[in-house]
Amino acid sequence: MDTDDEFAISYLGVTPGVPVLTRDGEEFGILEHVLEVPEEDIFEGIVVWVGGGSWADRHHLRFVEADKIAAITVSYIRCDLDRSQAEMLQPPSSTPVIQVSYHGQAQPTNQTYRNLFGPRGGTSFYGPPGP
Repeated sequence: MDTDDEFAISYLGVTPGVPVLTRDGEEFGILEHVLEVPEEDIFEGIVVWVGGGSWADRHHLRFVEADKIAAITVSYIRCDLDRSQAEMLQPPSSTPVIQVSYHGQAQPTNQTYRNLFGPRGGTSFYGPPGP
């Protein structure tokens, strides 16, 4: 790995879509989003998409608590979990109701995913939010 890839960064700077690894470096998912309480500057953990279904299918999401995160870098997140522990992770306890869109406006989560990925990988049938 490139040394830049191993440079630790804050949870605030990590990019959704980076691989999430076990302590042995085995990928078990990709970062879906970070859970935080920004008003208190508290990092609660990460939500990981473990494959199957669609990106927006919450049945394929798992929550990793902050104390199980060993390293966050530009190119990956390494957890302090082995493969069997990663397979036992539970889904997030609640569904986000609103996410901020890439245009800076709040919209329902399912619309955010459709704007980003479109229906089944095709062109989005929801356009960007209006003025």
